[in-house]
Amino acid sequence: MSLLGEGLRTPAGPSRNRPHGNVAVLRAFILLLFAILTVRLVDMQILRGEEFAQRSRENHIVRTNILPTRGLITDRNGEPLVKNVGVYAATILPEMLPASPEARYRIYLRLQELIGVSPLEVQTKVDEAIAAGRDYIAIRIATNLPREAALALEEASSDLPGVSLEVTPGRLYTAGAAFSHVLGYIGPQTAEEAKRLREKGYQLNEPVGKEGIEAWYEADLRGQIGYTAAEQNAQGKLITLLGQQDPVPGNTLRLNIDAGLQRYVAELLEASMEDNGTGWGDAKQAAAVVMNAKTGQVYALVSIPTYDNNVYADAERRADELLRIQNDTVTYTLLNKALNPAAPGSTFKLVTATAGLAEGSITPNTAFQIGCSLDIKGENDVIYNYPDWRCHNMVMDVRTAIAWSSNVFFFMTAGGDLERQRGLGKDVETSGAVLAAWARKFGFGKPTGIDLFGESPGRVPDPQWKRRTKVGEGFAPGENEWFLGDTYNTAIGQGDVLATPLQIARMTAAIANGGTLPVPHVADAVIGPDGRVVRTIAPEGEKVDVDPRWLEVVREGMLGSVQYGAGARAASSRTTVAGKTGTAEFFKPDGTKSQHAWFTGFAPYNDPEIVVTVYFDIGVGGDKAAPVAGKIIDYYMEKVRR
Repeated sequence: MSLLGEGLRTPAGPSRNRPHGNVAVLRAFILLLFAILTVRLVDMQILRGEEFAQRSRENHIVRTNILPTRGLITDRNGEPLVKNVGVYAATILPEMLPASPEARYRIYLRLQELIGVSPLEVQTKVDEAIAAGRDYIAIRIATNLPREAALALEEASSDLPGVSLEVTPGRLYTAGAAFSHVLGYIGPQTAEEAKRLREKGYQLNEPVGKEGIEAWYEADLRGQIGYTAAEQNAQGKLITLLGQQDPVPGNTLRLNIDAGLQRYVAELLEASMEDNGTGWGDAKQAAAVVMNAKTGQVYALVSIPTYDNNVYADAERRADELLRIQNDTVTYTLLNKALNPAAPGSTFKLVTATAGLAEGSITPNTAFQIGCSLDIKGENDVIYNYPDWRCHNMVMDVRTAIAWSSNVFFFMTAGGDLERQRGLGKDVETSGAVLAAWARKFGFGKPTGIDLFGESPGRVPDPQWKRRTKVGEGFAPGENEWFLGDTYNTAIGQGDVLATPLQIARMTAAIANGGTLPVPHVADAVIGPDGRVVRTIAPEGEKVDVDPRWLEVVREGMLGSVQYGAGARAASSRTTVAGKTGTAEFFKPDGTKSQHAWFTGFAPYNDPEIVVTVYFDIGVGGDKAAPVAGKIIDYYMEKVRR
């Protein structure tokens, strides 16, 4: 017999050796267990069913989102410009309130004692939420609570079903008003924002960046939401913690801004607003840009007047102040003047000079006898007189014309004189179109790409633009034609051309660095919560299609402006400055004539590091803007330069 066969044989032996007793005990135990479960089920579902149903209705699984700590913002040296604070609010969850109207009203009265909110106001908000089927959503009944009131509410909330203290991330802007237009502020979501942000996982009570850096880098600064899931009873007390995920703090943003320089520029502009003896009156608006001439890193960007951006976080108590700056139609406080346009005046002559050299209407050696004005014979032998800003009475080449900011020289360069001197093109319209094309090459007529919202593209007029826009009501027949005077006006930065201080700074950088238009950027790097660099904001730029020889000639003219010409008051004892003044005439709303003051320049001359552009809404460029620019350059060379 094989082993396999033996292995398959049924074991022999008497039946009393099998475990019959053990099976009987097991069966009895199972029957007893089922009996106990049956009794328990009868007790829970029949005898005490209503009690447990009521407890089930009263207990809730509550998921509470934990908003993350917003990332900090520092200057280029690591100085914090903002501080994170808690913003306290009282909320009510209608579905957690007692069913009795009397009990609810007692809660409302208690809230009045604790935080001063009207019982009728609370009742109205609760009733409206219930009627709209939103009783499952917490209602804010008071915001921006003082810390003492918040602590009192938190302590009392255990006896007030449905009432909670909500703490959301807030900001305290500690750097001062000089940073208001750069940093912006955070605030609650509008209804329109809430619809858009819901798809990105935002909670309704989550603040968002509204302006400035806070808005542009919202995704980097925000962080990731955490949560807790817990079972609570009808009184809002914790029964069981079911789960938790910690929030992830937002990234820190390191700026290129130098905090000391930013404050200095703001103080200097504010101290220079008064009329300095020119008779044009006090300036009401001003702006300045300090930028790396090669990379576009923005070291300072100031708009005057400034404001305290903490006003938005305390809007209820500071309502009058907020309303005043929002409705300011004189100085337009909230408008970032560095990103908004004005007539650029003679700073635009740098474009005209480059265009003339490149298109051949002038050479580096072309010279004109410049007096007080230029007379042009028009149709029907009518003489049109185009004045210079002063009587020069000298022979000028392009370098001297830049230095002394001659209008007549650049009239001739752009439009010619219809007789001996040709303009940029074969005729009046072509000259206007060519000049406009060169302006666009230098970045005019489009945003610079800075990492801030609200930038204006400015305006570059040309024959097509005029034909398209100057028609209809308010315009005479034929007024939309392009005339020689339009080319002349554009050539000296007057008429319909508009540019922002930042566009002027960018154009100046391209001339200084040999032909690259840098993209300005305020931020330098995004840094994670662990201190590691997540990413850097790399320099960008676009080449201007121009022969570097012509830019060298223009730079020589800018050097002359500061060494012996109209921009002499921008000279520095610490470095060699080159620059260009600008004074642009305009008419005030009351019809009186005034003028803007500009200066734009770079330093050091032989190896440009920075560009400085200064603008005042009222003043003379050489007298008002140039001295301010010189002082800014001095500060940079002494305290910022590395």
